[in-house]
Amino acid sequence: MNWIWLILIIVVAVLDLMTSNVLFSWIGIGFLAAWLAGFYVDFWIQMLIAFLIGLVALIIGNKISRKYIKRNIPNDPILVDKIIGHTFIAEKEITGSVQKKINGIYWNLKNIGDPVQPGERFSVLKIEDNKLIIRKEEN
Repeated sequence: MNWIWLILIIVVAVLDLMTSNVLFSWIGIGFLAAWLAGFYVDFWIQMLIAFLIGLVALIIGNKISRKYIKRNIPNDPILVDKIIGHTFIAEKEITGSVQKKINGIYWNLKNIGDPVQPGERFSVLKIEDNKLIIRKEEN
């Protein structure tokens, strides 16, 4: 039954490569320990070892990963954060709620100010759910 642990280790490695998430690797440590224990103990004890060591590795490894990511990977604003505060030109009249393509993504716009006529500028104030809250820019 040792082959089960090897298959699970391979599945976990493939999942990690596909998702770029280290979460599964920590569980894989439990599978590796169970595979090694498989040469000496029964399958039920192997399952217990896989569960316990995988759980401990997951808890400790997740803390280590988060600490490393916070310290070493810059928190650059994502596309959505780059939209807030920017100015755009209206292609059609924006009075209440309309849909507009901004930076290649269709957004629902909600105008909370004066109506924006075609050719006039508007700025994005904030994002609420899937709506960009906008207001006409005063010259």
